Amino acid sequence: MTLVLYPLIFEPALHARPWGGHELADRLGKELPPGHPIGESWEIFWKNRVANGEYHGRTLGEVIKMYPKEMAGSASAGEEFPLLVKYLDAQAWLSVQVHPDDALAKQLEGEPRGKTECWYVIQAAPGAQIAYGLSEKLDAKSLRAAIDAGRAKEVMQYVSVEAGDFVFVPAGTMHALGPGVLIYELQQTSDTTYRVYDWDRMGLDGKPRELHLDKALAVTHFDVNPPAKVNYQMQTVAEGVQVGQLARSQYFALDKVTFSQPYKLNTYGTAAHLISAISGHVEWRGSSYLPQMFPQGVSALIPAGVGEYTLVPDGEAEILIGWPT
Repeated sequence: MTLVLYPLIFEPALHARPWGGHELADRLGKELPPGHPIGESWEIFWKNRVANGEYHGRTLGEVIKMYPKEMAGSASAGEEFPLLVKYLDAQAWLSVQVHPDDALAKQLEGEPRGKTECWYVIQAAPGAQIAYGLSEKLDAKSLRAAIDAGRAKEVMQYVSVEAGDFVFVPAGTMHALGPGVLIYELQQTSDTTYRVYDWDRMGLDGKPRELHLDKALAVTHFDVNPPAKVNYQMQTVAEGVQVGQLARSQYFALDKVTFSQPYKLNTYGTAAHLISAISGHVEWRGSSYLPQMFPQGVSALIPAGVGEYTLVPDGEAEILIGWPT
């Protein structure tokens, strides 16, 4: 197959969750199947299939395997792309959970990476909260005792959130999304999750979901009231274009862009750009392919080899742009 460089849009992978709802359809335009509530839409993932253009029907991993540097740039390492973009619709508390870092994921699970993640709050109901870290000075032994005594809810730190907030969640931070929160998540490609507490509810099968206390306590950071929300500033970089630097970590970077005028970007051949249209519609224009439209709620991977391109909003738009670091 001949190399063609253009924005890859994917068939999202939808996941039923006991805490999910319908905001993925109502706010982001996703087509949801009837039945169980949908909690997650995996937008860019190496197993997702391309929905447009020459690579239609192939998985992202298959395309990267064919053209590793052109697609993934310096992040090329086999077909498994190191980042995952998803949306989450929380209409009830998610389980309190924690993820291992790279070293512990390898040690405990034989997995190549752990899971550091971040959240951008797209919308939040009045009074919405997240759980983030601990509110008491505890160690593994005393935290287990608190959980066994039914005090799991009491030892968590609760943080109020609203639309536009950004939260960085390093591996080892105990956390949970609360009801009424719709978020964008950028994370390392890993689904290694240790569940600590599930709010005394049943899973979709009518049974309590499994907890993983031994491993959870082995990977948890015991900081008291760690800061959850990142204070970022929107800077005007061109007429009608504002950019906020949300994250710069060892695994990924993430920017927020609000704009009413064309915005020029460049992959410089080194990293794929992961673009999600949070509000409004955006047209991609490059030198080597026909223009592509990203409607609200759609995410796209801009291959590393694209180089210069321009995003043109239809009126006003808000997007998030991530990339591997």
